[in-house]
Amino acid sequence: MARQKRLHNPFDFAFGMLYNEYPKELHENLCIPGKFRRKSNVKARFQNGKRLEMDASYVVDPDFEILFEPAVVDLEHQSKPVDISKIQTIGEYNIQQIADERLPTLNIIASHLNEELSVKQFKRTPTTIVQLQFLNLGKKEIEKRLNILENIINDRKQITTKDAINLGIIVLFAPREDACEITRKALTLYLEFENRSSRLEYTLYSVFSAMIDAYFDNEHEYEELMVLINKETNDEIIGKFETEIISENKIKELEDELVKSNNERDSAYIERDSAYDKISEVNHENMQLKSRIKDLENQLKKKNRKDQALF
Repeated sequence: MARQKRLHNPFDFAFGMLYNEYPKELHENLCIPGKFRRKSNVKARFQNGKRLEMDASYVVDPDFEILFEPAVVDLEHQSKPVDISKIQTIGEYNIQQIADERLPTLNIIASHLNEELSVKQFKRTPTTIVQLQFLNLGKKEIEKRLNILENIINDRKQITTKDAINLGIIVLFAPREDACEITRKALTLYLEFENRSSRLEYTLYSVFSAMIDAYFDNEHEYEELMVLINKETNDEIIGKFETEIISENKIKELEDELVKSNNERDSAYIERDSAYDKISEVNHENMQLKSRIKDLENQLKKKNRKDQALF
């Protein structure tokens, strides 16, 4: 029997942790065009009233190599291929971003999957096209990043914040068939480097804990790795993480209830509108019948007058 997962969506949780705590380092490690300036609004309201959130939204300045003017980035983490529904949603996100920042948009998809599996372009109108740029985060790239960090840590036991965040990226985007092995290697490196700040320790502890939860179905293997990381982690940070996942799961539960409630409301509105349309249709038919009856009555009166005239 598979172990019960602790997090509702560990991938979104880990990605959100990296973006919320270290957006600049995340941007730089993913080699996204432009220079990070600041975060932007992630909440989007669609034309139909629906509300969703982008995984990450932020403003970048030009790097004068690929990007030659400021732009607002929509960075989406995908653990499955982009389908037509997702790219349409990204198109709606872009409308919100343009309204918020008055800047052109740059749509980035970060995924371990081959981009050929995804929809890359969506034409909203003949001149408005939603175009996606995919990052190369496949097996070769992840192994390359892991080897570079291994050499850095073995040489000096200390790494920069940017390099440390790369460890989080490695476990988050590990190809699923090798995720357990890569997570073990990355965790070993994490436990070796010294002088972690409380903020960095909390961020990476959260990311590793979420990914261990995601990848390890066997209870014994899961507990083995959690014991290793907990031994080297401050109790206050562990407690903070435990509180965070309780809140995260509760928020997700409430969000699911809200989505269900909104869907029921929308269905009720559709039924109501359908009923209004039916009532309107019936009223129109009644008006036509009344008009027809009046015409027939007038014809009958004329006929009666003619008949009376004959006598």
